[in-house]
Amino acid sequence: MAFSAIVSAVRNSAKKYPERPALIAGDQVITFAQLERRMAGAALAITQQVQGSVVALLHTNSLNFAEVFLGALWAGKSVAVLPTLAPPPLIKLMAMEAHAQAVVASKDLVPRLAEAQVPCWNLEAPELDPASVPMKDLAQETAVLLYTSGTTGRPKTVALSEQNILDNAEGCRLATGFDDRQVMLAILPLFHAYGLTITMLLPLMTGSTVVIPERFIPRLVLQTIERHKVTCLVAVPSQYRILTKDPIEVDTSSLWLCIAGAERLPERVAQEFEERFHHTIVQGYGATEISPVVSLNMPETNRFGSVGKALPNLTVTIRDENDAVLPAEAVGEVCVQGSAVMLGYHNDPSATERKIKDGVLHSGDKGYLDKDGYLWLVGRADDLVKVSGEKVYPAEVETALETIPGVDEAAVIAIPDEKHGARLHAFVQLMPGVSMDEHELRSSCREVLEPYKVPRGFAFMDQLPRTMTGKTDKKMLASTAV
Repeated sequence: MAFSAIVSAVRNSAKKYPERPALIAGDQVITFAQLERRMAGAALAITQQVQGSVVALLHTNSLNFAEVFLGALWAGKSVAVLPTLAPPPLIKLMAMEAHAQAVVASKDLVPRLAEAQVPCWNLEAPELDPASVPMKDLAQETAVLLYTSGTTGRPKTVALSEQNILDNAEGCRLATGFDDRQVMLAILPLFHAYGLTITMLLPLMTGSTVVIPERFIPRLVLQTIERHKVTCLVAVPSQYRILTKDPIEVDTSSLWLCIAGAERLPERVAQEFEERFHHTIVQGYGATEISPVVSLNMPETNRFGSVGKALPNLTVTIRDENDAVLPAEAVGEVCVQGSAVMLGYHNDPSATERKIKDGVLHSGDKGYLDKDGYLWLVGRADDLVKVSGEKVYPAEVETALETIPGVDEAAVIAIPDEKHGARLHAFVQLMPGVSMDEHELRSSCREVLEPYKVPRGFAFMDQLPRTMTGKTDKKMLASTAV
């Protein structure tokens, strides 16, 4: 194996732009030259303290995340990036399954892991002369282990090579025109595939700046955009919804690209964001298994409701249950081919074989391609339910619910029903100051939905629960439904 090409790309940025800010957090600024020296310090510390080939990283979004992650690759290690919101017993299991001898953790997370008897330490890397710390060859093809969101069960461990990540970042660069003059706001968790590849590695490898807010506080985020003239924002729809509601007056004219991913973007959120900030939110689509971006729109060619065109170095096809490729406009399973497709699920060859067949990754999402090559999603294959013999995708019902005046957000799940096969149950978050009862809501539903798609039950909530990656937590909602 060769030494890390990701680290080499970041070091090349340091060579070209040594005094340019690489990372900004609050009043702290780290230049590319400083980042390279800190990476070298982290690499030496990891080499001295970790005998195995894998380093586990449990870190909140911070300046330290980048130097430890890149330092581990510099040292020739694979990095298991653990989700910070996972409970300690699960973190311990993840680290064990990854064969990581110890976890490098944020200072605030060390006590929690120590209590769970997980070997860990907080690495505060000294700045060293990069020339004094030789780069080591990567010990194995798997460079990074990431974890799926686990909304339908226990998270899966996705094994990615450096080539997977590099090619996905390159595909995004080609599709968007992302260059060395951008300022990326990193508000997604860096343990998330989008956060890692797109909001951290892509900018650092191209010589652009990454700004890391301490926490997602709407007013602070908006002020940060103005202060640092942020050009790129990648967020989940719920974050855009919250940003739109903050009344503070800020200058967001620097924004160039605002991308929504992870789940469906409600039309009202997109409209209100554009009215408030005069920028279009474009939808993208991806999965951890594809490193992660599959497709995205661009503002000048945006087709709202679609998730855009496939990256230029990926091929997207729509296939039926017999794996036959379907024509334009036909609904089937979204399948992806290309060099960004994962190596597989870590230590789970049977799950890998079910997911990747003859080099084609089967996403589990249902959708279609229009005649111009734009991808449209209709729902997860495992979300499709039959109500009184009719097929229904909960996402379609959610979209309809959110067109009803007064409804801010909706989540729909299916509950088994002996008579009808399944019954739909809707969880609804109303706009502030709006009062509505179940009877009124059901009547409004009948105006926008076919009778069999109208939910049988409704629950009003002050706030819909979220997973650790910002998606609506339907698993939690299902546990409360009756």
